[in-house]
Amino acid sequence: MSYVYLNGEFVKSDEAVVSVFDQGLLYGDGIYESFRSLGNHLYQFSKHYQRLLQSAEALCYPMTFSQEELEKILMALKEKNGLNDAYFRITITRGKGQVGFQRDMGNVLTCLIIAREFEPFDAAHYAEGIQLRLAETRRNAPEAINPKIKSISNLNSLLGKLEAKAYGAFEVIMLNNKDHICEGASSNIFWVKDQWVFTPDASTGLLEGVTRSTIIRLCEEELNLRVVTGEFKMQDLKYADEVFITSTSLEVMPVVKVDDFMINQGLVGSTAWHLREALHRDMGKVA
Repeated sequence: MSYVYLNGEFVKSDEAVVSVFDQGLLYGDGIYESFRSLGNHLYQFSKHYQRLLQSAEALCYPMTFSQEELEKILMALKEKNGLNDAYFRITITRGKGQVGFQRDMGNVLTCLIIAREFEPFDAAHYAEGIQLRLAETRRNAPEAINPKIKSISNLNSLLGKLEAKAYGAFEVIMLNNKDHICEGASSNIFWVKDQWVFTPDASTGLLEGVTRSTIIRLCEEELNLRVVTGEFKMQDLKYADEVFITSTSLEVMPVVKVDDFMINQGLVGSTAWHLREALHRDMGKVA
């Protein structure tokens, strides 16, 4: 029997209940963070907590947990579920409210934390590489929805995932409203050309992933590679020497095909492999 943390209590998963009038359910009025632990080490949690604060502030949520308080809750939940290397998701919504937009926005927040054992992707994906497909769905314009808010209202990404499934691709590449490469449906994207590493700039409207920032740092500190951010078109990526995508769960996933273009003759490049090794070493360091 697994447990979740819900509104101040540890509750059995099949007994946890959220109101049908919860504003997250009715309006997608909620935020979340997902991250991992290695043993009792919450990897990069301070960065995830700061991003949670950033999202909460943007939606006028009063954040009632300090980082230290959340860490204690997370470790207790991990222990109750008997987990070793855990994958966590914190979800916070505006809580139980009324139907309609002419309503009180000062509800008591709903806080749900889920923890499960981290399950890595199939090793064959890392050995053989995966395929990306250019999505027809565009990324939300930053002028419409602030990408600094990690919102549970994630329909845009879901549409991208449905396209990937329809095409038999592992993930999609989503452009912004200016035809610039932005990100995947649930990943950030990098490519290598002539010993330079490129990735879209935050100005394109992407969500600045914590793993993305870590990979940028590791490129420069561990592999002595210069990272360039900017606004790029698809042709910049398709003729790259190497392509890979990153996220908390993916780590560093190599790409060997984009649409009908083969990358590096369909072979996994060395940069992705070395970066994943560097990431694993970094994850083993206790902050």
